[in-house]
Amino acid sequence: MGLQKKFATGLGAVLLIVGIWGFVANSVLIFDVNTAHNVLHVITGVLGLAAGLGAGAQAKTFNVIFGLVYALVTVLGLLNVASVVNLLNLNAADNILHLIIAVAALGVGFGSHD
Repeated sequence: MGLQKKFATGLGAVLLIVGIWGFVANSVLIFDVNTAHNVLHVITGVLGLAAGLGAGAQAKTFNVIFGLVYALVTVLGLLNVASVVNLLNLNAADNILHLIIAVAALGVGFGSHD
């Protein structure tokens, strides 16, 4: 299994676990989450697992698109765009984590050729 698939699978598993945990605990460590945020984590987690465990270039496509989407969410969160911030209950910790995930996903997505 190459880096693209490992990254997508690992990220998908973590997001799925975090999404489920958020439904149970209503917060995940320093991150305040809400139903929409949890649903998004569960959906992207399932997509990441499917891409990572699937055939072909699905993992690379997932990593690039996921990285771009999380980069956009980071920018919207940092700009404090009320519709996104309120919908997903974003805080400063979310913005930092989303930036780190976006950079990692884009780095793997564009940098690894396996």
